Amino acid sequence: MIPDNDHDIRTAARQKIKTTVDFFIDGDIEKATSIDVSQSGIRFETPEPIKVRMRLTVSGEPKEFYSRLVWAKKNPDGTMSYGFEFIPDDDECVF
Repeated sequence: MIPDNDHDIRTAARQKIKTTVDFFIDGDIEKATSIDVSQSGIRFETPEPIKVRMRLTVSGEPKEFYSRLVWAKKNPDGTMSYGFEFIPDDDECVF
């Protein structure tokens, strides 16, 4: 799942902010259905998106947001990049 650079679908302007991001996934056990499995990984589906709570510092102030994963890609140097969409706290997600 990677964004198509020729068809940027961003709905808000981006700001370059480099800060530590803490993220939390509820400790409850949730159900998913596997699609395929290999020795190196798994692909699975959930009935609703998995909601992630994250904390980051913006303008010197710690802020908390709920979000859901929109895309992910592996970078040439082996690190990972992720795109998350901020969502309301009451959004219907897995938990």
